[in-house]
Parts: sequence; C-alpha cells; structure tokens
Amino acid sequence: MKHNAILALILVFIVLLVSGCEEDAFNEDLANSSGSYIVFDRDLRWSPDSTKIAYLTNNSLVVKNVMTNEMKQLTGTGYYNDPAWSPNNLELAYMASSFNMKSDIWLKKADGTDIARIFVSNSSADSHPRWSPDGQQIMFHSYRYGDMDIWIKGSNAIGEETKLTENAAVDQNAEWSPDGTKFAFESKRADNFDIWIADIDNPTNLLQITTNSSADTIPLWSPDGSKIAFKSDRFDIGGIWVKNADGSGDAIHISEGFDDGDDHDWSLNSKYVAFVANGIVYVRSADGTGEPVEIGEGLEPKWSPDGTRMAYVAWEENQYKVKIMDLPSELK
Repeated sequence: MKHNAILALILVFIVLLVSGCEEDAFNEDLANSSGSYIVFDRDLRWSPDSTKIAYLTNNSLVVKNVMTNEMKQLTGTGYYNDPAWSPNNLELAYMASSFNMKSDIWLKKADGTDIARIFVSNSSADSHPRWSPDGQQIMFHSYRYGDMDIWIKGSNAIGEETKLTENAAVDQNAEWSPDGTKFAFESKRADNFDIWIADIDNPTNLLQITTNSSADTIPLWSPDGSKIAFKSDRFDIGGIWVKNADGSGDAIHISEGFDDGDDHDWSLNSKYVAFVANGIVYVRSADGTGEPVEIGEGLEPKWSPDGTRMAYVAWEENQYKVKIMDLPSELK
C-alpha cells in the first residue's frame, strides 16, 4: 500500500476543508482520538539543537519538546506549510495560505509567547522560507511578476526583499549551502528541471550540476557541503540520487532497486541518505554501496541535527503520527 498517495489525497481534502476557517483552540484529546476527525502529522523540522520538533498536525503548526513530550501550539487551524527554524532555536518562519490560496510567510517565536508577524506578503504566492546559517537572512521563492524566482530578505523583516534569480523559467526550492556562501535550487531554464548552484553574493555566477533530460528537483546539501541529494524521475520512476556539489562525476542512484523514491534526508556525518520507497523508510550509504537498511513504515524521515535519532511520520493504528527512534550506532 502506497501511503504517499493516500496522504496526498488527505491533504487535498484538508485544503478544501479548512480554507477560510476561523482559528480554533487546540484540542489534544480530539487530535489523538479516533473516529471521523482526520489525524495526521507532516512537515517535520528538528530544531538545530535537536531538542524539539516543529510540525503540522490537525491543520495547526505545533512544537513538541522531545525530552518532555510537551506540545505548544503556535497557530490556529488553517493551511500551513514549510516551517523553518532559526539557527538559534528561538524562532520559526512558515507559510500560511488564505482562502484564495495566496500564501505569505510569517514569523513566530518557538515558545509561542509573541504574536505572529508577517515576514513577506505579496499579491503573489510566497513560500519555502529558509534561514541562512548565520540567521541574518531568509531565502524564499515567490511567483511575482508572473515568474517563479528566488528572493532574499533580512530575517529582522526590515527593508525590501531582493530578487536573486532572473530568468523567465521557474526557479524554486532553494537551499543554503552549509557555509552560507551558495544556494542550490531547481530550475527549468534548460527546458526541463535541473539542479543549479549559485553564489549568494554573485547569483549570476551559476553552475548547472545535472543535465539529464528527466526532471531533477528538491536539492538538499550534505552537511559537509560536498554533495547534493535530489529527486529525479529518471528511468520513468521517482527516485533519489546524489551528485557531487561541484558537478563532477556521475549521479549515484540511492534508491536503486525500488520502483519509487521520495523524502530524502542526510545523516550528520554525510555518509548516509534516508529516503522513502513504497511507504517504507530506508537508509543507504551515500555512495550507493551496500544494502538499504529498513527503518519502518512511514514518510518524511528527518535525521536529528546531532545525528543520533530519526523522526518520521509513522503509519500506526490507522494514523500518521510523528515517531522518534534512536538510531543504531552504525548509522550515527
């Protein structure tokens, strides 16, 4: 059973259900109950210090302390996406959509003690916020001027946002390099989606690291900055691949042997890649060698920043719920 497809159908239903809702108080008893209420968790993001996880549950953004299991609700009910932690663990950026599906980016303290404030708002959709490693800037993509491009703005929300990419094709899903000097993104400027890398200080200095006729998307840097993991529909199936960040060498098919691959994430030591295939979370060596290690049935594996644990959305008791496990020593 492919839970990815089921989750996609659930998300479509939720969007239709909650668009334009008034905000409601969070009810954990209702959230954990069975019955007609839809219970699922998604968009997991570890805090940089590995003590908390932000995620979306029951149409709200929440933060869970993994040490105490205390849960803090940051938003009312609505349609939210892409929570992103500030490097100092104190704040979250996230996307919120209104009834007409116009999306803005908001900021909120992770302890929930402030009132959420707008980071960027435009008549077009703004989404995919990503903090710079030094916490001074937030990068995002926006469909302004009839064109999807990468933008950047100071994380203090003061001043104007700056456009980083200038192309009539789609540029999106940007991710900072670990040292904060570059960003990887997917672009359709070469007729199909490929992975590109640009300098932050000189974004016209571009390197195209994939040139396949298939769609290469969702780039993610290894923690040591040497490689990029990405999704591709090569061989007419979705799969996870790894390529050197300098563009050298051939791409390695991490999900080889499976008829799909999704939801990739890196280990702290850059030696392993987690991915999902046929609704099962696996871990495999980033060089493609060895047999994949099965973690469990679920989606969205996320390695803790300290490298010791993994969170994922497990399918248990007919619910999608966050599960956290200690990793075996050989995967740390």
